[in-house]
Amino acid sequence: MSDIESTDESTTPEQVSNPVEWVKRAAVRAVKTAAQAALGVIGTGVVGLLQVDWANIGSVAAMAAIVSLLTSVAGIPEVDDGLSLRKLLTKAS
Repeated sequence: MSDIESTDESTTPEQVSNPVEWVKRAAVRAVKTAAQAALGVIGTGVVGLLQVDWANIGSVAAMAAIVSLLTSVAGIPEVDDGLSLRKLLTKAS
């Protein structure tokens, strides 16, 4: 992994196989998704800071984060090679 690609989540999928780490990784993905969605909405024809519809941006970002978390329940690649939350909880028991 190069310096550009390295983040604070530098463990390999094989090293992460507990529910607490799953929650952390899913939360990071949700925050990143929310930020990307917010940037997408902000970038559509807004000229000034006061022209931004912050309620709409917050709504879109929140929905994106929720969808990201729901999608993560099926499995995220950063945790035990994409193991689903249910299988991860069963494995941890």
